[in-house]
Amino acid sequence: MKLTITISQFLLFLLCAELYAQNDSVLQQPVQFTPERIIWKEGPANLPKGVEMCLLYSNPKATGPFAARFKFPANYKLYAHYHENDEVVTVLEGSVFVGFGDKTDMSVAKEFKAGSFYVNPARSHHFVVIGKKGAVVQINSVGPWTLEFIEKPRS
Repeated sequence: MKLTITISQFLLFLLCAELYAQNDSVLQQPVQFTPERIIWKEGPANLPKGVEMCLLYSNPKATGPFAARFKFPANYKLYAHYHENDEVVTVLEGSVFVGFGDKTDMSVAKEFKAGSFYVNPARSHHFVVIGKKGAVVQINSVGPWTLEFIEKPRS
């Protein structure tokens, strides 16, 4: 029996092999957290004071997937900004308001309460305003994670 492979089939095979190699996990052990093991630290320098962060998986500054939780104080505002990669967000506690555009405009914001999930596409200009009781959100994305402000924070 003779096997004939076209150039297209061979190239597809190479592409699949490369994608598999890139997605192969380098973890040696599982990553597991229970609530009592979560340690909150001061948030990144590019966020205003008052934000706390817990890094769950990997490093947002490195290339590859990561998971982090952020604890925001009540009424906190992340003025219009964007990220280079998709931002996958789960609201764990409290509520957040998210809107799209180059300016923070609450008339176009949608509220996401605890248990909500949303994705901000890469480079989409958006803003986030935290609800009256604060919020805890989990962000999953691919690093290196960036946060580029479009609108300057107001005092």
